[in-house]
This record gives sequence, C-alpha cells and structure tokens, in this order.
Amino acid sequence: MVAVSLFLLYKLYQYAGTRTDFPTGLQIGSVDVGQMNPDEARAELTTQYLDAPVTLYHGENKFDLMPSQAEFTLDFDTMLSQADEERTRQDFWSGFWGFLWGRPVEVNAVPLAATHDRESLRNYLEEIKSLVDLPAQPPQPVPGSMSFQYGTPGTETNIEASFADIEAALYRPGTREARLIVDPKDPQRPNINLLSRLLVNRLQVFEQDTNGMAGVFIMDLATGEEVNINSDVPVTAIDLMKLPIVLETYHLLDQLPTLSQRQLISDTLVIKPDNTSANELLAFIGGGEGPYVGADKVTATLQRLGLVNSFIMAPYDAGMPAGKQTPETPANSVEALRTRPGATMQTTAEDMGTLLSMIYYCATGQGGTLVAAFPADDWQRECLEMLDYMEHNKIGSLIEEGVPQDITIAHRHGWIGDTHVDAGIIFSPSGDYVIVEIMYKPEWLEWEVSAPLIADVSRAAYNYFNFDAPYLGQSNAANN
Repeated sequence: MVAVSLFLLYKLYQYAGTRTDFPTGLQIGSVDVGQMNPDEARAELTTQYLDAPVTLYHGENKFDLMPSQAEFTLDFDTMLSQADEERTRQDFWSGFWGFLWGRPVEVNAVPLAATHDRESLRNYLEEIKSLVDLPAQPPQPVPGSMSFQYGTPGTETNIEASFADIEAALYRPGTREARLIVDPKDPQRPNINLLSRLLVNRLQVFEQDTNGMAGVFIMDLATGEEVNINSDVPVTAIDLMKLPIVLETYHLLDQLPTLSQRQLISDTLVIKPDNTSANELLAFIGGGEGPYVGADKVTATLQRLGLVNSFIMAPYDAGMPAGKQTPETPANSVEALRTRPGATMQTTAEDMGTLLSMIYYCATGQGGTLVAAFPADDWQRECLEMLDYMEHNKIGSLIEEGVPQDITIAHRHGWIGDTHVDAGIIFSPSGDYVIVEIMYKPEWLEWEVSAPLIADVSRAAYNYFNFDAPYLGQSNAANN
C-alpha cells in the first residue's frame, strides 16, 4: 500500500510538471508544440514558418522565397493565447487519470494565425518573371525568298494563377514548395510593317541597279492597313486609266449596257493590242462633244472621289488639246521628281489602289466613297461586273505569277517603254487585298527585269496574307 502511494505521488508530481507546458498532442498551425512552453513553441513556429523558405519552381529553374519577402508574419499572441486555453481547459484530476493510463489529454488544434502582403509577393514574382520569361520572337523574312518564317514561341509567368499554390505553401509547415504557372506565349503573326520592310529591301536593289523607281500600294481590305512604297510618285497612267474610264461609263449609263457597250467594256478591261475600245468609251462619255470632253468628265470624277493625283487630258495616242497644259498635282509638283510621267494622263499607285478598294467595297455591299459620291447609281451590280471582266484578264505573268493558279485575281496591267504596271484585287483564302505595282526605268525598262520583280512583290504580299499556307513557287529574290 505504501508502494502504491509513493508511485501515485511520483506520478502526481510528474503530471503537475506537465501542466505548466502545452499538453501532449497540441498543434499550432499544424506544428506539434506538445510538452513545450510558450517560448519554445514560439521558436518552433518561427523555424517552421518564418525561417523556412518556399521553393518556387519555374520550369527547370527554382527560387527560394523567404516569407519576409512576402511580408509574411505570425500572430503569436493570438495563437499562444488559444494554446494556453487548451492547456488549462481540462479538469486537473481528469487529466491526471488520463496521464496515469497513458491517454493524452484531448485537445483542439490551434489554427494558424498569419498574414502576408500580396503586393510584396507580386513584386518578388515580377522579379522572377523578368529573369526567366522568354519573349516570343516575331516572324522574320526567309533569306533569299519572298516568304516569312514563323517566330519562336516564348513563355510568360501567370502571376495571378500562381498565387494560390504559393500562398498555400506559405501557410503550411511542410512541403514548402510551389510551382509557378507558366503559360506558352505564341509568336505574333507578321505585322504589315514586316511586309513593307521586306519589299523595301527587294525594291531597293532594283532602284540602285537601274536608277529607276518602284511604286507599291497594298491594302488589307479587311482592316484598311496599307503598305505605301513610293505610292505617291506620279507615272504615265497608261492602261490603269482604263479603270476610271469604265467606271465613268457605268456612271453615265441609265440602263444596262448594250451588247456593243459590253464588248467595249470587256475590251477595255481585258488586254487588247490597242486602245481603240477605251477611246470609244471616252467618246461615249463625252456625248456629242467628243472624247476630249469625255476625258474631262473622267478627271472630274477622279477629283470628286479624292484621287487628286490622277487625270486624263486626251484620248489614248492623242496630243494635248490646244490651249491646255498638264495639270499640277501634289504628286507631280514636288521638286525632285523621280519619273517622267506623260503630259496627258497621270496617276499614282496609291490613287489606283484606293480606286480598286472603292470598287471592291461597293461590289461586296459595303458602301464606301464611290457609293457616297454617286448615291443614285446601281453601283454594286456595276462594280461586280467590272471585277468579273477583270478576272478574265489572264496573262500568266506579273501579279498572277506571284500567287497560286487557282486564286481569283481581278486586275489590269499595261506597259510602255519606261513604265510597267499591274493593279488588281487578290481574293485569297486568308484575306482579300489590293495590290498595285508600278516599275519605272528611264528610257527603257526591260521585261526580264520588271516581270520577275512584280511577281516577287506579288508573292510576298500573298505569303503575308496567307502566312500559314504560303505560296512557295520559284522566287527570283535569291538572284537579285
């Protein structure tokens, strides 16, 4: 009996000692602080939370985030106060009985009381992002060709999506690891400025070798974006002027064209060996006053449409009318004129390209300048007819050579000794666009120089608009 009493007294002494510490099994923020006093518990929590970094993985890279970098702090007063309540909550003798039989006191875990500053965490993640994110590389021209190669993809840290995993790791004592969300960043599609740079490089060779001038106008008919390379330089309008002549013919018709008128329109828009049909249309436009008056009416319409650098003063193969002289335009009045445009009819790549865009927009029911300028006309039908005629202009060269054979092209081309032109609308799988090309060389421009160059420019434009399915026909760029 004495032995039992001594044993119980010893156990009572032991148990009384444990009552000054936190009970066995007590956890604060998932950290076991049983049999620890408050100072020891504070030290253990500091070790587990404040001194332990969170390892962040970014692909193959890893970084240590110290809690202080996120201004992570522990509310020791709150947690230790709740822990002390757990220590004193159980009756002394009930606890002693459990102690004798090896049954720990039933305690409630104390939740973690902590805070952090997300903006401080964001700043640290931005630093990581600036170090390891890879920017997507833009597309580039393929050397020696008139096409483009894909850019290379990059990576971008998604900071907002990464917060959840990182913050969860900050608030747990074990497995202090988190993975940053890294999104792939697709390369941009070619910008129209890239097409412009590619063409400038190609055309500069021609201009340096020939002392000539290459004018190019390209318009994305979906967005209105343009490429303008010497597009405001005036040249002899030659066959390009036949577009506004036909347009003015339709404007004056108060009924459907007769068969003979249709034939004249067709002959004017589709290549013919002479200019007879165009002159006959000018005579029709002039009424009883003749083709010179018809030319004045065509010029008046061009001015009304805002095409101020284009005019026709006389029929084809005819001289300047008595008492008149070449009109002064913004294009031909510059000090250093790079071309020698004809006296009686002039235009620019920009004017003809803009006119083609007007025809396209009215043909597709989108209205535009042409419809606004002459609202009473049945322009949609007439513009569709013009494009249909132009689609029958097949030569297998120039702009046509730069696109696949099954692509629909509505264009008009022409040439004289020093100037070769081609202007049209390309109806491509990935977008419709206007392209006007004018090549000029003083005195005489060789076909074997201009034709491959016009085809190359056409191919570059097609490959820009059809980046995912380029036309890889033989290019002459590598040879120039």
